[in-house]
Amino acid sequence: MKSPLLRLFSLTALILTGAALSSCSTVGLGPSGAGEYSGTTINSSNLALIRQTTVAVFAEKGFRLDGSADYGTIRFVKEGTRSAQIAWGSNMNDNPVMVRPEVQINSLGPKTQLICNVYMTQESTVYGENVKQPHLTGKAGYSSILSTIRKRVEAEE
Repeated sequence: MKSPLLRLFSLTALILTGAALSSCSTVGLGPSGAGEYSGTTINSSNLALIRQTTVAVFAEKGFRLDGSADYGTIRFVKEGTRSAQIAWGSNMNDNPVMVRPEVQINSLGPKTQLICNVYMTQESTVYGENVKQPHLTGKAGYSSILSTIRKRVEAEE
């Protein structure tokens, strides 16, 4: 007969192993499993409307365009919050941490797939820009943004 302490240890190890394995299968993976941070599929092929809506929704969240929105990838940027500074910044660098979502627009015939990857960057005057990609941190927020884009585009169609 196993002691209660051994049972507790075994149960804890089983729970932790299960949690670790389940997170390994989902970290950094969107709905299509293609390795994206977050993604959605829109029932529309109107790329101009999708681009316009994507830019508008990200602007509502405080992001500005980082380049052009004319092609298949739209890049955004905004300064990170204090928690982003703490989590992703360097103590030796006074430059702010920047949040840089990148949305890829992939036409799938009558549908369109949006894939969002998010990068945390901090300019370094010595080594150039440091790029770090958060995996699960904040994923729900970007999934919500993509869901808003999908709903608005589909309502327009």
